[in-house]
Amino acid sequence: MYEGTTQDRTSSTRRDRKDVVPAIVIVVPAHHKEEEMTVSTAADEVLSGQARGFNLFDPPEDYFDDPGPYFRLLRDGDPLHAQEDGSVLLTRYDDVRQVWRDLSGLVYKGDQFRQRFGEGPLLEHHTSTMLFRDNPDHDRLRNIVNPFFAQTSIQQLSRFTQDVVDQEIEKVKRMGEFDFVRDFAFRIPVTLICKIIGVPVEDADYIQAVGRKVLFPLNPKVPDSAIAEGHDAVAEFKTYLLPFLQEIKSRPSIDRAENILCAMAAAQREGVEISDDEILHMCIVTLNGGHETTTNLISQSIHFLMDDPESLKQLRDGEVPIATALEELIRFVTPLQLQGRRTTRDVVLDSGNGTIPAGTEVVLCQASANRDERIFDSPDRLNLARRPNNHVGFGAGIHVCLGRSLARLEASIAIPTVLRELPTLARGGDVRFQRNTRFRGLEQFPVRIA
Repeated sequence: MYEGTTQDRTSSTRRDRKDVVPAIVIVVPAHHKEEEMTVSTAADEVLSGQARGFNLFDPPEDYFDDPGPYFRLLRDGDPLHAQEDGSVLLTRYDDVRQVWRDLSGLVYKGDQFRQRFGEGPLLEHHTSTMLFRDNPDHDRLRNIVNPFFAQTSIQQLSRFTQDVVDQEIEKVKRMGEFDFVRDFAFRIPVTLICKIIGVPVEDADYIQAVGRKVLFPLNPKVPDSAIAEGHDAVAEFKTYLLPFLQEIKSRPSIDRAENILCAMAAAQREGVEISDDEILHMCIVTLNGGHETTTNLISQSIHFLMDDPESLKQLRDGEVPIATALEELIRFVTPLQLQGRRTTRDVVLDSGNGTIPAGTEVVLCQASANRDERIFDSPDRLNLARRPNNHVGFGAGIHVCLGRSLARLEASIAIPTVLRELPTLARGGDVRFQRNTRFRGLEQFPVRIA
């Protein structure tokens, strides 16, 4: 999915932190078969009990530092996890992919969002874009912007992307000490998406600040104050974008290839069914998705490579092609952790893990699916040469991430350039992860050029 967010509340992480979910180790003589089965059953029951006790709406504090142990607990002990609101959480790869590819599943959450958000701009936004619209509306909206994210269009941005990266590298070289997220990783994708949409890159900080308030209420549980801020932020964002749209619509002729705003205005003029409100909401969702998750991908990739000198050297020395290494970094990081579907019929999981009744809200944990040891060998370890690598970092089905080609382009240029041009880059302090269950990113990543 093409979106991302952060939150001001953060938690610190230590790189030497131990898993908080204890392993259950029970040794039984091999010849005591009945006892072994009894003990094994008891261990399974303990594991299942721990897994059933996990609450995504109120996760433990250390979940935000490293959700991996909790994902593993759920995969092993309760892969079809019932949640307090009646939804279910899927964490195994095969189950996630099956529900994703089931075309009978829906993404529209009008009733659910109305209960959570109440009437107002926030509800309007999250029920107006392609992210939470089903066909035919999904394809009607997506087809207008698709050409800008096609592989051929993205490749034409390669030189521009390298120029932007080089400019930002020179800036941080002069700084010496800087925050890798704020001062570098964020600047790359936000510059690109502003160009693609048709708004000034000088407004990047404003766009990020307002966009985060729009997206944060999508987390499983948020305070009322965050919902109120979300309503205000959507209204403010629309007010910001409206003059750009009005100027384009006033032109005698519109070049739909100029940017996304032009493409949508031209489509409207040519008779395509799309309202001004839908255009503004599509711009908001594309701006948000166009920078936040890619910022998190670039910054976390460097963060984890710093913890793995062998992998860092492999990539820096060209021992592994960047295209192959990047797929592993996407799998390992998975900036967008959760997505959702609503079943319209009973879904019998092919894995044998159970049946999901019709009308159930399903939370798909793609981050856990990407760490499923049933699919990936040593999934909690970076293996830049991993092939095949059929991760689900960008989703699957008709709602697969619109901007996946753009994200791959930006990261494939930014990460190698950092390793090449900043060979003495070192940590300047502890990192902090965002306190956010849906989108995982670094709130703070201080570094210095040694």
